[in-house]
Amino acid sequence: MTAARSAPPLALSVVIVSWNSRDDLAACIDSVLTHTSGEFEVIVVDNASSDGSAAGIGRSFPTVRVIANHTNLGFARGCNQGMAASRGRHILLLNSDTYVTDDVIGRAVRLLDSRPGIGMVGAGVCSPNGRRQYTANRALGVRQSLLERLWLYKLLPRERRAEALLGGYWEEDREIEVDWLAGVFLLLRRELFEHSGGFDQRFFMYGEDSEWCMRLRRLGYRILFAPRVGVVFHKGAASSDLIWTEQERLHRCYEGGIGAYSALHGRRRAALYRLAELIGVSLRWGVYSLASRRHAGDRDYYRRQARFYGWLVRFYLRPRRGQPDVNARRRPP
Repeated sequence: MTAARSAPPLALSVVIVSWNSRDDLAACIDSVLTHTSGEFEVIVVDNASSDGSAAGIGRSFPTVRVIANHTNLGFARGCNQGMAASRGRHILLLNSDTYVTDDVIGRAVRLLDSRPGIGMVGAGVCSPNGRRQYTANRALGVRQSLLERLWLYKLLPRERRAEALLGGYWEEDREIEVDWLAGVFLLLRRELFEHSGGFDQRFFMYGEDSEWCMRLRRLGYRILFAPRVGVVFHKGAASSDLIWTEQERLHRCYEGGIGAYSALHGRRRAALYRLAELIGVSLRWGVYSLASRRHAGDRDYYRRQARFYGWLVRFYLRPRRGQPDVNARRRPP
């Protein structure tokens, strides 16, 4: 960290954590170097990949700094490593399975520079086929859970519903301050990392983004979702596909949410949050199960919903192993 700071500062450091994503990583770096304006550095933290990622990046992109770990330290710790080694005034945490097609990163940096009251900025995120991925979210909590799961948001005026829930309920068609952003693209001022210490390293993967963002909000930092800066394309779960099924990944996502809430509020309040979720998903499971037997035209839809919420009921009924270290016990090799 001392050596990194002895060099002249840059406007931006792009930090990419990677595990066995050689081809996607190369495409990501190439797109960043091709399309991004301004002075910046790229730092890759390779978590002991077995596909030759670290050596390949060193040969193909000699200006990119590679931190090669001997073991897989996880996403949270890898990001913290990269941020500590960086020298940018701003830091961009970018997933290895993303790419850009224009100067969305440069525009996001200029927006952050122009808004001194904002600490973190998120851009629009889409799949390669153009389908929107929802990355802007409200804080996890008992009230928010009941508002959504019990369909209580339908009691709100229509113009307030989307802003109250965000996620897939909102069109993401304008700037809005949010409580947390998914960790696909996180552009932040360096002081946020230095003041907060970065991600909670008890998380291995999933949940670390919501916990950190909500913790930053507690510290008084404002987080802006700014779709007008442009779109980052995200292929999605490139590394986790190698080791986890879709259901296992979903399980870890929900574990991450509970772990994030527990890390911020303690186990007792986390138990209440878990109970609120259980009540809500149980109601939905009952409603969709009943609807699947009564509505012939939409039967397949209601059956899929009933299966999903039935799975969530079973998930929330399972005993917890402990909080908030929700997914570090079974790490990828």
